[in-house]
Amino acid sequence: MTAFATITIDDGQSTPAAVDFVPSNIDPNGVAHLFDEGSAGFDSRRQISLGVKLPKTGGAVARVTAKVVIPIMDETDSSLKVGEGIANVEFVIPKRMTDSQRADLLAFCQNFLADASVIAAANSLESIY
Repeated sequence: MTAFATITIDDGQSTPAAVDFVPSNIDPNGVAHLFDEGSAGFDSRRQISLGVKLPKTGGAVARVTAKVVIPIMDETDSSLKVGEGIANVEFVIPKRMTDSQRADLLAFCQNFLADASVIAAANSLESIY
C-alpha cells in the first residue's frame, strides 16, 4: 500500500515543470484526492485522484480508477472557471489475472497514451484516418 503523500508529475509545456500534487482528502469511497496548491486560486487548482475498489463478496473484478482534472479559467476574468479538461482511466482487473498480465495491461496503457496517434488526438483533436 502506498502512503498518502505528495505526487510530483511534469506538466506538458515545451519546457516541462514539475508540479506537486499535495494530499487533500480520501473520500468515503476510498478515492484519494490530491491538488496542485501552486495555483492562483481555489477554482484553478489542478487535481489528480486515485482509487482502488477490491472485488465485492462474490465479485470477480477489482477496479483501479485514476483521474486528472485541469480547470479552464476565463481569459478575461481569471477567477471564473468556465470548464474542465478531464482524463479518466479505469483498470478492470479480474481476480484471476496474473501479476504478469497486470504488468502488461499497465504497460500497454502507458505506451498507448505515449503513442503519436493518441498525442495527436488529445493535443490537436486529430482522429485516425
